[in-house]
Amino acid sequence: MYVFFLLLALLFLIAVLIWVDLNLGRKRSKSSAVNRLIGHKHAFVSIFDDGVNFYDALLRDIKGAQHSVDIQFFLVKWDESTKQLSELLQQRAQEGIKIRFLLDRIGGYRLPKKERKRLRQSGVMLRFANKPSFPYFLYDLNFRNHRKVTIIDQKSVYVGGFNIGKEYLSKEPRFGFWRDCVVKLEGEAVYTFVQVFASDWGDPFHIIPKQAPAFDGAQVEVVITEADGYEDWLLHQIHQAKEYLYIGTPYCVPSRRVEAALKRASERGVDVRVMLPTKVDHYIVNQVSFHFARRLLQHGVRVNLYQNGFYHAKIILSDDSWCAVGSANLDGRSLLINKELTMTIRENDLFYAQLLALWRKDEQSSIDASLHDIKKRPWIAKATGIVFRPLRHYL
Repeated sequence: MYVFFLLLALLFLIAVLIWVDLNLGRKRSKSSAVNRLIGHKHAFVSIFDDGVNFYDALLRDIKGAQHSVDIQFFLVKWDESTKQLSELLQQRAQEGIKIRFLLDRIGGYRLPKKERKRLRQSGVMLRFANKPSFPYFLYDLNFRNHRKVTIIDQKSVYVGGFNIGKEYLSKEPRFGFWRDCVVKLEGEAVYTFVQVFASDWGDPFHIIPKQAPAFDGAQVEVVITEADGYEDWLLHQIHQAKEYLYIGTPYCVPSRRVEAALKRASERGVDVRVMLPTKVDHYIVNQVSFHFARRLLQHGVRVNLYQNGFYHAKIILSDDSWCAVGSANLDGRSLLINKELTMTIRENDLFYAQLLALWRKDEQSSIDASLHDIKKRPWIAKATGIVFRPLRHYL
């Protein structure tokens, strides 16, 4: 009996320490968070909706770089695609191009130590962002830099949801075709992304003056968020929607405030739609996602389940007036914890029409989920969604 109570006390102590770590860590993160919306920048924009075309364009631009390549990803898989990129970065560094390569500490753990050494020996400046540290170690494990940005010569930038790995190039059989979205920008707006990268990099480096405005290009707003900054920004967009709001995301685990706002928007007559993958990449997260999809369906939100492979795009379209592409998912980590980078594009009917056409195309490759569809999932899947629902802020 003594041992039982001792173990019970120990478990209670561990639970208290975890609670203190997560809550104080979150308070510290919120107090030091940098959340900014930088608007009225102009740029020429183009869209990539599959990994092969994006990766080919990325490698081509890195090969053609004249001065610098600043590249940041959340996650890299150690496979042929990563090896190809690593070899190219080493080659360009040896040719005198300044290469700054920034990876999230947790997302980049698969990059082998030997490869890190080779990169650095070749002249590539490799760093890891958001290294977990004490005193709030558990919170820091969850506080990730989820941004994906590549800047070429500080004149053009790729922004979106792709990471580096064979699944992003549609070469992973269990996923098949990988639907994602990346936007390339050229013009005045690139200057803002350079500043964001420099802040994440940590040390100052030479930044060239920003380019002249491209007045015939798109109007771009850069949304820089961490802690609960993305939640605040998204809530504003939901409240402003009048006719329709389409959200593409691989995960539907909204915070309580965002869930309530989506329900209210639907109930006041806004056509709210959420595009999700049918296929599962993270079992627990996906089952919790289906759980919240069911709750949204009950309030008139339309849920599309993508059938033609895996859906990983992070896009928003609203009222024929603006659209957004970035790194943020509709989940607790993006809404309340991670460093994210989103851009909204306005005053460009052509780009909006292209993204809307892509949404329509994806809808044709989807099925409309019904409450019956969601409820007929295996009991273990439904139980998983319910059991892990309380962890919504960390999924």
